[in-house]
Amino acid sequence: MIFVAEISVLDCFAKVANYIPQLVNGKVGVVVSNREKWLVSHSIPELEGQVVVGELLKPGSAAYKAMQQKQRVVVEVSSEVYGIPYIAISLPVFNDQGEIIGAVAVHESLERQELLATAAKQLSNSATHMSSSIQSILAQAEELAASSRFLKDLSTAANKEVADTDSVVGFIKNVASQTNLLGLNAAIEAARVGEMGRGFGVVAEEVRKLATNSAGSATQITTILNNIKLSIEKISTEITQIDSVTEHQANTIQDLTAHSQMLMAMSEQLANLASNLNNK
Repeated sequence: MIFVAEISVLDCFAKVANYIPQLVNGKVGVVVSNREKWLVSHSIPELEGQVVVGELLKPGSAAYKAMQQKQRVVVEVSSEVYGIPYIAISLPVFNDQGEIIGAVAVHESLERQELLATAAKQLSNSATHMSSSIQSILAQAEELAASSRFLKDLSTAANKEVADTDSVVGFIKNVASQTNLLGLNAAIEAARVGEMGRGFGVVAEEVRKLATNSAGSATQITTILNNIKLSIEKISTEITQIDSVTEHQANTIQDLTAHSQMLMAMSEQLANLASNLNNK
């Protein structure tokens, strides 16, 4: 009677083992053993050669461990062992007297979960790289802002120089006007006194003074124009630097675009994998 009970329990598991994978979403296999060897094997294709009916249990198998520990065991195996990652859950089978007569184990492929984990890691790495690129763009934007402020200051200084030039030019015009007036007065005076145009000498002296002032103003104009030229050269240098930074920003944006496309592709891959998890 005891023998029949033991056979009946294991026979029940053996009879339903083929149906269990069909009731579970995912890549699932079921195996049944007695205390020594495999009785039934409905493994996933990648593990069919590892569990062969009639062969002795391997000490490292989940069923063997469950019987040794007399309790439920969970064993996770990496892809390096059989080429596919999977998890095995095994329970020892007891008879009415509490004796272990065998074990049943269910194993499930973790391949899709591993693919999801890999894709998620790549997604995280791409997001990190994108964040770093964005920080670089922000730093360059601050540099551009500083250059813009400097250019504005240069423009203000140039405008001031131009204003000074206008003042000097106005002075020269005034001198020219006064010189013309003095020349006219000198001509009138000379005509009035005839040969004894003593006042003409005084007028001539004033004209010479004005000429001297005009020469000084001309020199001042030259200096101011040189300063304006230097300011323009500085502006040109800053613009060149801005062009270089702008080009670098364009390259960075292209890099960001490529990573964005990668993120989109991986997001689509994750969505497909998640959808496939619901389909056997």
